[in-house]
Amino acid sequence: MRFAAAVCCLFLLSSVLFAARPLATDDAGAVDAAKHELEIGYDGCQGENYLRSGSCGFSLKQGITERMDVGVSFPYQIDPAQDERFGKAVLGVKFSLVKDVFALTFSNELGEKQYFFNGIFTKEFSKAAVHFNLGYSATGDAAIKGSTGYSSAFEIPGEKFDVVGEVSGDTDNNNTWLLGIRYKVTENIIVDTGYGKSFNAPDDKTTFGFHCEF
Repeated sequence: MRFAAAVCCLFLLSSVLFAARPLATDDAGAVDAAKHELEIGYDGCQGENYLRSGSCGFSLKQGITERMDVGVSFPYQIDPAQDERFGKAVLGVKFSLVKDVFALTFSNELGEKQYFFNGIFTKEFSKAAVHFNLGYSATGDAAIKGSTGYSSAFEIPGEKFDVVGEVSGDTDNNNTWLLGIRYKVTENIIVDTGYGKSFNAPDDKTTFGFHCEF
C-alpha cells in the first residue's frame, strides 16, 4: 500500500511538471523561443490507510519556436526511502496549433513504451482564464488497455497573488480536485502551494513549488 501511494504521488508530480504549477491541468501557451522555464516541486501525498509519501521533482523547458517547446523532468522519491531515489527522466513536447488557444502535448518516460498524449484548450477572459484537457495514457502493452483522462481548471490573476483550481478524472475512476495560490516574488519568479483531495477515496495531496523564467 505504501508503494502504491508513492507511485500515485510520482504520477501526479510528473504530470504537474509539464503544466502550470500547482495545477495538473495544462494551458495552451508554449515557452517563448530561446526562453527557459525551471520548476521545482514537492508533493506530500496521503493514501489509503493514511500512509504518507513524499516526492520532489525538477523540470526544465525550453522554447524551440514561438509555438513549440521541449521539456524534461526528473522525479525524486523522498519518503518512503528506496535505493534508487531518482526516477527515470520524462520527456515532453508541446505544439501550439492555435497560439495560446489550442495545443497538443506528448510525453514519455525515457526507455519505456508508455506515453501520454494530451489536447489542451484555453479561453481567456478579462479577469480569468479557463483550461480544458483531454488526454490518453497508453500502457505500451497491447494486452493492457490505457486510460483516458480529462480535467478543467481556472486561474484568477491578481497583482501579486493568483488563485487557481481544478477538477480532474479518468476512466479508471481516479477523480480529484485541487485549490491553490501562486505568489509573484518578481516578474519572473513565482512560488506556489496547493491542496488536493480525491472524490472517491481518503487520499489527499499537499504541494509546494517554485517557478522561474529566464
